[in-house]
Amino acid sequence: MRRRALFIALGVGLAAGGAALAQGQSNQDAYQLPEPSVSSAQVLRLPRDSSCVHITRATVRFLPPPGAVFGVLRVTAHGREVARLTGIPRAASATIPLTGSRTTVRVSGTTLGGQEISATRVYRRCRPAGSKPKPKRTTPTPIQVGGGDDG
Repeated sequence: MRRRALFIALGVGLAAGGAALAQGQSNQDAYQLPEPSVSSAQVLRLPRDSSCVHITRATVRFLPPPGAVFGVLRVTAHGREVARLTGIPRAASATIPLTGSRTTVRVSGTTLGGQEISATRVYRRCRPAGSKPKPKRTTPTPIQVGGGDDG
């Protein structure tokens, strides 16, 4: 009986301690923490740009470490700004359309401390299954007229 009570008390204590620890981490203000060094590979997640893609939209995921607050994050496609996120202290994302047969997606951002990140991906749409490539235009051989003997 004593062991059972001790086990229950220990379980309740661990649960309360875990909740307090989790609560303490979630209350940290990203603006109060020192800014860590950041890299594009650490912060940005873009879909892979394999030989061709079947998707019509791409989701750009942004995962800054604690303390890294981004003043602005820009996403462009076809040279036009399609998303702008400002004052980002924690994870965020933007879903953008992939239009046409080829789309160049660029992401760039700056932390409040002046660190810059950027990434570029080029997405090429796959041809639908069963579609045939357009035949190449060939120049017909010219017809020769004259140049022979009659007779």
